[in-house]
Amino acid sequence: MTCGRRRYGCLLLFLFALPPLYAAAGNGYDVVTLNNGDIYNGTVAQAHFTLVTRYGEVPVPYAQMALLIMGGGEQPDRILTRRGDRFSGRLKERELTMLRVLDPTLPVAVEDVAEILFADRKLRPRLFKTPDAVITQDGDHFAARVISEALPMTGHAGARLTNPSGIHLLDVISLDEGEDYLAQITANDGQVIQGKFALEQVAVTTGFGAALNIPFAQLSQLALRVNHSGKPPAFRFLQRLNPVDLLQDRMRDGSLGPQLLALRGGTYTRGDLQGDGDADERPPQQVQLQPFAIGVHEVTFDEYDRFCADTGHRKPDDQGWGRGSRPVVNVSWEDANAYAAWLSRRTEQRYRLPSDAEWEYAARAGSGSRFWWGDDPQPHRANCADCGSLWDGEKSAPVGRFPPNPFGLHDTAGNVFEWVADCWQESFVAVSSAAGEGACGKRVIRGGAWSFPAREIRSANRWRDFPTRRSDDTGFRLVRELVTD
Repeated sequence: MTCGRRRYGCLLLFLFALPPLYAAAGNGYDVVTLNNGDIYNGTVAQAHFTLVTRYGEVPVPYAQMALLIMGGGEQPDRILTRRGDRFSGRLKERELTMLRVLDPTLPVAVEDVAEILFADRKLRPRLFKTPDAVITQDGDHFAARVISEALPMTGHAGARLTNPSGIHLLDVISLDEGEDYLAQITANDGQVIQGKFALEQVAVTTGFGAALNIPFAQLSQLALRVNHSGKPPAFRFLQRLNPVDLLQDRMRDGSLGPQLLALRGGTYTRGDLQGDGDADERPPQQVQLQPFAIGVHEVTFDEYDRFCADTGHRKPDDQGWGRGSRPVVNVSWEDANAYAAWLSRRTEQRYRLPSDAEWEYAARAGSGSRFWWGDDPQPHRANCADCGSLWDGEKSAPVGRFPPNPFGLHDTAGNVFEWVADCWQESFVAVSSAAGEGACGKRVIRGGAWSFPAREIRSANRWRDFPTRRSDDTGFRLVRELVTD
């Protein structure tokens, strides 16, 4: 079955029908898609795929490869591994060989490759013990073991923490485009220290044995297993994602659109399930949803600025907080729809704002609790006015700085409000699938924000705003419609 270059809708037919992971690489063959749209099935004869990153070379064994996406132009190449690691950089190998059963061996130049979806191999090399988790400023996301013997840090009032095994969670904020940063450590005993490290970098070993030296200014988060004792870390940053679920459409110029997750949909109950929510969250309503894909995180300034540069649309103010990977703010409901229309044209796919029901389904991620992690607020889970993060009540955080929900989505609680399609309704009684159509006075915003208390970042919480209004605490994420028949 050949579906052309943009084949994700066809792949999803298999996803919903077959239980094994990575079903799209059917019959045990890798699927290589070229930039010209040609698709080949076979086995890529390459022992390792080496990605040259900003902090060193990362060789990934063939048997651990799940997905390779070639960036093209200024976009980095990306690797997703079987265990959920994500790396970005430049692929070192410049030519690959594809073995085919009934056809001649096919040499493939790397610059001609759009992506490779790898078949699941049952025989995999032994992995090193890597209990810690690393997230970089570039969005790389991988398991590792911290091998630095000491991490001397001078904090406020001269407080010092030097033993890595005493660290529970480390957050890093880049203060500018250079090497300046502020780090916050949460120790095993709950002590919080802010300051800077005396060392320039931290040494880690990946699960594939690569030794890396990561400058602190390039780190975003570091989660360490308590005392390396075998007890799992309290925060789990790595998600075991099916690479068929992880979508990223190519635009006409070959660059990549936002990263998305395909969700199965189905029936769920939205609204106030605990009985202590707001009036507009009642009565709880059972909803049936079709499959859809939604942004892994909120649309960033980087992504939105490309739209502005291409169309001449007004660039929003970043409040002096920085652009890059921060969620775009100061955008109206109308701005968000204009971006979705532009992205639809550029990718030849259908992008739009999520419906109110789709947004809550994605935010809940199968949970029935107030927050996706439980009924009570917990520190370091989100950015809100009293969530215990570095950005509380001050500004937005770069996307992906907090643990993802069970679906693998970041920042569905807090950070910035997100526009959805629906007109505002005082209750669920009048809400229908067409609630986003036509003119209306106010539109729904979801998720809470850095400026609101924890109660307002509950999964069921709903707010509203005028569709023309722009605010420093409101952005959006998009849905991409899926072809399932």
